Amino acid sequence: MVLILVGTGLLKLPLSADASLSWSEALFTATSAVTVTGLVVTETGPTFSVWGEAVILVLMQAGGLGLMTFAVLALLSLGGRIRGRRHLVASSPYNETHPRDVIRTAKVVVKLALVIEGIALVPLAMVWVPEHGWIQGLWWSLFYSVSAFNNAGFTLSPDSLMAYAGNPVINTVIPALYLIGGLGFIVITGIVDFPRSRQLDINVKVVLFGTVVLSLMGAAMIYLLEANNPATLAALPEFSDQLWASWLQATTPRTADFNSLDISALTQPTSLVLMLLMFIGAGASGTGSGIKVATLFVLLATTWTYIRRRCEPTLFSHAIATTTLLKALAVTVMAVLGIFMGTLSLSITEDADLLTVAFEATSALGTVDLTRGLTTELSGWGQVIVMMLMFVGRVCPLTVAYLVGSAFASSRNSMQSELQIG
Repeated sequence: MVLILVGTGLLKLPLSADASLSWSEALFTATSAVTVTGLVVTETGPTFSVWGEAVILVLMQAGGLGLMTFAVLALLSLGGRIRGRRHLVASSPYNETHPRDVIRTAKVVVKLALVIEGIALVPLAMVWVPEHGWIQGLWWSLFYSVSAFNNAGFTLSPDSLMAYAGNPVINTVIPALYLIGGLGFIVITGIVDFPRSRQLDINVKVVLFGTVVLSLMGAAMIYLLEANNPATLAALPEFSDQLWASWLQATTPRTADFNSLDISALTQPTSLVLMLLMFIGAGASGTGSGIKVATLFVLLATTWTYIRRRCEPTLFSHAIATTTLLKALAVTVMAVLGIFMGTLSLSITEDADLLTVAFEATSALGTVDLTRGLTTELSGWGQVIVMMLMFVGRVCPLTVAYLVGSAFASSRNSMQSELQIG
């Protein structure tokens, strides 16, 4: 909240915007940047100066990496275990978290982010420097690199990435950034440590498997549903362009907020698929939101266990602890209630059809910058509702998971790590 208020003040400075910017627009932009949502009531590139864009960049980085750091510390404070812990810090014999642990963990997380963003800067510059020149091309590359890794979805062009629907570099680097950011620090650490340990933690297995399955299934469904839509995929000249657009549009709702297709022109079935992907979200310790991939698979495994009339749910031959199941249920129920209340509230304040309103509420709560055109048309009360949804969607799942987990932390004495929910 402090970061949002500071960001609002900085964006309201005369040197931040090339056009007149109201306090409500500055507050909405700062909230969207800190919660790494990307929904905007005014276009970023045409509205803000380079200084204003730099403020947004810092807010995105702080918001994304701040939550990632807190997620790691929350796990450790609850007695969790991370493969490759030499990369981290932290833990006293009684799982207490000290200020030095916070600083050391934050340094490792920030270093990882800067390295990944720096590597991605090179191929992006190869696209945008020839197009915009050295200074603006490098700035675009840096801005999009930070925005993608932190799953923020802020863009400097009004049409997001629609102009690059068939560009293989953009459609490879940008998804790679937001997918890596969405996986989370714990999963990345587990992958890096795999050559030494020769085994993957249950969290790494579930998130990797879920990411691959959801991405491929989502891309296939979007292609099948939109292939004959003249306003989206059918308008692209090449089959490869259609595949690239389907891939980006299937991966971005779960973690980031970019689009290479006109969201308002998508068919209703496709919009429902995107809403499901936004609801699921990314990895627990990543920069994305949603109920999280592990939450979905815990619920699916538990449901399958019930159907088979078994007593103990398992996932990848790993018994699902009661704490983990309670986290999954708590986070999912609260997310469903949040979407319902957001949809109900927006349906009262806004003059729009139910699908558009429900899509907006799901996007805001999942901190995803996808809209069917309602964001820029929001009323004053509508902006307040969406800001509340973005804030709750960003901090609530992990907070709920932490509160549920802390109730069991003192009595749990397990030698294996739990699945990360929230």
